[in-house]
Amino acid sequence: MPHATPAWFFFGDSLTQGVNDQLMPGGWASRLAVLANEAGLCSIPRATFYNLGARRHSTATIAARWRSELESRLIPGMEPRLVFCTGVVDMAAPGGGVAADPTRIADQFDNLLAQAASVAPTLAISPPPVTETRANARIALLVDLQRRICQRRGIPFAQVYTLLANNPDYINDLSDGLHPGSQGCALMAQILLAQQCVSAFMRTA
Repeated sequence: MPHATPAWFFFGDSLTQGVNDQLMPGGWASRLAVLANEAGLCSIPRATFYNLGARRHSTATIAARWRSELESRLIPGMEPRLVFCTGVVDMAAPGGGVAADPTRIADQFDNLLAQAASVAPTLAISPPPVTETRANARIALLVDLQRRICQRRGIPFAQVYTLLANNPDYINDLSDGLHPGSQGCALMAQILLAQQCVSAFMRTA
């Protein structure tokens, strides 16, 4: 009987995509996969990782595309696990956009998780901080709303906002105010894997 193939699908914006990581394409998501493999939680190459981050994709945009992108990559015997990290685009409004209301984005996030959790095991990761104070205030509010949603739905939630906002090495690595470079991506991956909900999510049977 063939072994199942565990596969992680990371959905998010340009921070998930890892646009400023000069050392490892895929940023913190790729680094998390490598750390999980090194820790013996999963085995590469059988484990498969898809980075489906896309620049300037809002929570609503990710909600509209995740299912079709997942289905187009599924193969027989694959066991998908879904990871969502959304909110920076909504709250920081890069490219001259208008910041959204955190409550409205939380409602979109709630609907997204309800659909995702009905398809496959799901992990939510809070949006990380940026350098702009007002944007961070909105992100902090959204993070609290996301946490409550995940608690109510029984979905694991990894909180990185506070840990990274208080870490000068991460903040100083945001060369454009939004995106971490190699150091920041490495820090985020380490902080994530140190959380029990993430290490459990990365572990295969």
